[in-house]
Amino acid sequence: MNKKIFFKTPEDKFRVFQKPKLIMFSEGSEVESWANTQPLYFYPFSWLDYLSEEGIRELYIQDVSLGFAEKEINALENGRVHFEQPNKRLIKLAKERGHKVSVICDIEELLPDQIEGLLFSDFVRIRVNKNYDNLLSLSGLPNEHVLSCIKVYVGEDCNYKDIALQARDMGFDFLHVARRLITNQENSGIPEDERNKILELCEFETKQFRVLIPSSLEERFARRFLITPEWGNVSSCVFSRYRLVLKGNSYYPCYTQQILAQSRFTIERIGNKPKNCLDCACIYENDMLYDIETKMRRYKNTNFALEYIENGK
Repeated sequence: MNKKIFFKTPEDKFRVFQKPKLIMFSEGSEVESWANTQPLYFYPFSWLDYLSEEGIRELYIQDVSLGFAEKEINALENGRVHFEQPNKRLIKLAKERGHKVSVICDIEELLPDQIEGLLFSDFVRIRVNKNYDNLLSLSGLPNEHVLSCIKVYVGEDCNYKDIALQARDMGFDFLHVARRLITNQENSGIPEDERNKILELCEFETKQFRVLIPSSLEERFARRFLITPEWGNVSSCVFSRYRLVLKGNSYYPCYTQQILAQSRFTIERIGNKPKNCLDCACIYENDMLYDIETKMRRYKNTNFALEYIENGK
């Protein structure tokens, strides 16, 4: 069993399906480590990209004017830009500025020019529902550089098997079956026949095509993550200093509905961390970063690396 140590996020996109350990070194010796590093959640970044530099490291662009987005992309230094709706011009600008790019969007909203823009990205997730007749329009998207994903949601009458086989045949890297977050609907159970169809998708996996399914298939909707003292969650939003959300030509520290519903933020107000949020999109990041920084104070001259287990290969 071989170990590989990376002091920068590895370029090999298939490492995103592994579970590296984050290691803290102090004056050349390993002193602390963390197993839960969430590589797919941060891709094409990893924890190393946040711990190596201070200041804003990523922009989330949801619904802003072209000029406002261009200004912030130009101001970002060697970061990650995430788009909720692809824009070829902005994606190319971000890449020209040396940024990493991730995109998530709905297949029915994609225009030919937008599909072309996705080719310049590093990570693309396409949400598909039961109406996926135009899935073949994405056949030119998968390539060696882009980590490509087809995403479907539980309980929306999708033909899971057909979507999985089409995605695999087109060269997509993985299929992600997810549960939507519960809103005001009453949560319902997932019928046994649908649960079995989802579980059977794992049979279609190959070395080049992965299938990710929910850890629980008991209920249709996933429950929201709430900050609760009994779980030991950190109440301060420490990770917001790395992330800037752009929506409606305004700045926000995160993308939860509670924050986006507030009056517009300014860059100065972003510095005042949100408090008493009922719903949090960054519980994992805040808890992890708080723990890392607390332990860093015990040591001198710290630096970080990711450790991968090669299983003898």
